Amino acid sequence: MAKVGPWVLGERLQDGKPMDKHLNLYLVLPGTQYRSPEHPEYDHTRIINKYTVDGEVRDWDIYYCFIIDPKLADNFHRESELLVAAHQTFGPAGLRLSDVPSNEIMRKELGVKSMAGLRKYHRKGHTLPRLLIVPAHLAVRATAELPDVIITHPGAQPPSVH
Repeated sequence: MAKVGPWVLGERLQDGKPMDKHLNLYLVLPGTQYRSPEHPEYDHTRIINKYTVDGEVRDWDIYYCFIIDPKLADNFHRESELLVAAHQTFGPAGLRLSDVPSNEIMRKELGVKSMAGLRKYHRKGHTLPRLLIVPAHLAVRATAELPDVIITHPGAQPPSVH
């Protein structure tokens, strides 16, 4: 099984390299959908680019979405919102790593121990993305049930409940 902190995400695939034919599962960190009192650094929101139909099992590439800008809200609902935030930049002058909302999880998952550790993610003018999206090097086989995820597929209508 593939785990991120205390969370089991699904059956791990052998190759964790992202593939175009896979669906995308984004873990927004920090987030409010899944919370752990024992491991609050792993509190996250899950966003997918499509949901599965009739319980069909699919392969998913997992991406971390680390909120870097302390002024960026964590209330994402769609993949498109993540992509927009990842393309927006801000000037980190005077910012300390402890000010970065995802600092603890970035330390654990990316080995970032100081603001200098974010240098490789700098954009023009030494700005940083407000939201950093990086592959988690995990792929899973799973289903996405409507109550369990936020639907991001445009035009998707939830089935009627009887």
